[in-house]
Amino acid sequence: MTEEEFFNWLREHQDNGRLTQDMVDGANEVLALIGTTKLMLALEKINGWKDEDKTKQMKLSKSGSDFIKQYEKFVAHPYRDAVGVWTIGYGNTYYENRKSVSMSDKPITEKRASELKQNIINMDFAPAVNLLFADEIAEGKITQNMFDALVSLAYNIGTRGLAGSSVVRYIKAGDYKKAGDSFLLWNKGRVRGDLVELKGLTRRRKDERAMFLAA
Repeated sequence: MTEEEFFNWLREHQDNGRLTQDMVDGANEVLALIGTTKLMLALEKINGWKDEDKTKQMKLSKSGSDFIKQYEKFVAHPYRDAVGVWTIGYGNTYYENRKSVSMSDKPITEKRASELKQNIINMDFAPAVNLLFADEIAEGKITQNMFDALVSLAYNIGTRGLAGSSVVRYIKAGDYKKAGDSFLLWNKGRVRGDLVELKGLTRRRKDERAMFLAA
């Protein structure tokens, strides 16, 4: 299926036959991860477009949200993160309109930072995890703790990083212990061009692993 065919198919499933720009942008993000056919099948399951019952949609829990806040920390003004990307609030590098954070942006309140974080998670990261693991979620193989850990990891390394990781490969193979251990590999970042271990990331990955493997 070509991308043009995919978007025509997606339009057919909208009440007004139209797609918003946000829908197109979101679909393009996920298409870069899993391709047209897999995305179509996942959307059919999630929205119940083919089967009678809709696939369960998981959401980030309050404890998962608090965990991300704990590690991202609140900063009111724009700042460069550990690898030099302009960031604001609780680790956000862009806003709901997908505009990147810049050094000239005005400071935000903690309330606005919490809202921004949750909106971006609901827009991009939770849907990506739901799509990547649609089969496993439908079969009850992804617990809330696992989902929270996966969203936290994706929020930090990006949805493309998660999609191409051994975390995903081991989950798909049914080896959840190795999937949890694979979180630990994502503890490095580029500093002045060199890939180095970051202590804060090492702590975060260990805590995400523990959350993922918790009963």
